[in-house]
Amino acid sequence: MLMRRAKRIISCAVLSTAVLTMTACGNTGGDTNSASETQVAQDNTQSNDNKENASSNGDEAAFKGFEPYEDELNIHIGRLASQHTVSTLLPGDTLEDNPYTRYVTDNLNITFTDEIEAADEDYKNNIALATSSGDIPEMFTVTSYDTLVDLVESDLLCDLTDVYNEYASDYIKKIYDSFEGRGLDMVTFDGKLMALPGTNADNGVPTLCWIRKDWLDKLNINPDEDGDLCVSYEEIADVARAFVKEDVSGKGTIGIAMSDGIGDAEWIANANGGFVGKWLDNGDGTISWSTLSDANKKSWEILHQWFEEGILDPQFGTRTYEDVTALLIDNKCGIAFGAWHMPDWRFSHVKDANPEAEYIAYTIKDSTGKVNLAHENPTNNFIVVRKDYEHPEAAVKIQNVLFDELVHETLDTAPEVMSFVQNGGDNFTKPVQIECLPSTTKDVYFNEHQAVLKGELKPEDTSTAENKNSSSIMLEYLKDPENVTEETRTGWSFYNSRIVGLGAAIDGLNKNGNANWVSPLYPPTLEAMEQKKAALDTLELKAYIQIVTGEQPIEYFEQYKQDWMDYGGADIIAEMEEYYANK
Repeated sequence: MLMRRAKRIISCAVLSTAVLTMTACGNTGGDTNSASETQVAQDNTQSNDNKENASSNGDEAAFKGFEPYEDELNIHIGRLASQHTVSTLLPGDTLEDNPYTRYVTDNLNITFTDEIEAADEDYKNNIALATSSGDIPEMFTVTSYDTLVDLVESDLLCDLTDVYNEYASDYIKKIYDSFEGRGLDMVTFDGKLMALPGTNADNGVPTLCWIRKDWLDKLNINPDEDGDLCVSYEEIADVARAFVKEDVSGKGTIGIAMSDGIGDAEWIANANGGFVGKWLDNGDGTISWSTLSDANKKSWEILHQWFEEGILDPQFGTRTYEDVTALLIDNKCGIAFGAWHMPDWRFSHVKDANPEAEYIAYTIKDSTGKVNLAHENPTNNFIVVRKDYEHPEAAVKIQNVLFDELVHETLDTAPEVMSFVQNGGDNFTKPVQIECLPSTTKDVYFNEHQAVLKGELKPEDTSTAENKNSSSIMLEYLKDPENVTEETRTGWSFYNSRIVGLGAAIDGLNKNGNANWVSPLYPPTLEAMEQKKAALDTLELKAYIQIVTGEQPIEYFEQYKQDWMDYGGADIIAEMEEYYANK
């Protein structure tokens, strides 16, 4: 019997409000407007279809994925408990007893006892200690792929293959299928499904070029003459050149500013057909590190040319991400690179400081007209079950109820949960801390908000609580978009993320049909990687800054590549190739 571990809630930094929870995810190309709208309608009926089909072919075919337990089932769990999550609980509620857990109880007759409650690194440490002792909760959230691998190798987890096949709803299976196996593959070991993965719908992809539209209008510049919301790096440079020459800000305008992390060069690597910091499967059993590519060499050379010309920030290599954000807020820089949701957080501060600020977003194409995109890690957190637990199917049932049935509820049908969500309740007050969202989420976001703007859909008729809220607030802003107030600035943010940002990232990309996706590998931290990768990252960042600033000539790139391999990169690659060959 699992010994009762003292519960503890450990304070941590408030989670970033930039992290958005969504209920359907990003597409990979093609014109999906009407398809996505149809998908929403289909998804909204999926839960009922599952239940109606349960007995359509007799008892043998009865579907039990939503069937409550006759006797109350109390599950001892481990859960994340950040300060932010706890702060959103209703008065008198706890992480064991709140709108989400009560919804599960009402539908499945399952209650929860928290064996571990902790935040962030403290939670990881508690799970690591439990793993080393073999004394783990009956069901819990795993927040690290390395920890999942350790649990599997320690033979502590239940094989969920059969219960997933038998109990997972059609909608849940459709969610995973929308990722073309990338999520389930990561949690499959020796052909066995060892966890239920959360999903990540490429929320940070593509990297968009955001430009101050009011500055473009002021200088009568249009980098997108064909109106397809897609530009080249040369066209971005032309805008930066004009901004600097005319000093459009009046404060000594900086053309292009990038932080001191090599990841900020992802956009220009993509524009040259490459990627930064990705492990790539070459299709022949070999693996490569994307930053070593000729595409990055060309990108660094271009950045150096811009640095010499003066359109790249003269302080390149010394500014943090926060420093670059400060330049945007201080009205000194009008070009930024990032995901569709940047207006929800980064640009909202720009708008507060500069009421005249308006943005337009573009995807960035290479010389062949393609927009090169790398799928993000398809999973975030994982739900696992202890090997000897009597009811492993409960994990799948909980997933069905929270990420299928509840997704399609309304304020009328599930008033307590929907009201909690609309009033800022944290999704991680759920008994499992994952998000399970299909890969068409961003499409649904864009299409539903567009439909609301066109009068084809009322906010209250959108498919999720979040869309109901954001589309309603957006409409309030649009009543007087020229005069944004403290009350309507959030609506400005929602409009610019869900219409302007997704207009390029989803609508424009789909209509153009020029997305070129690759699927990187996301391995656990193997021994050579743990020992040598940090030093290699330092080597890489140093070479990048030295080449861009001219401290080293572009020819030094070849020396950097050789050093990277010699100082441990070759060992890491060899170890990874063996790992994937035997997985």
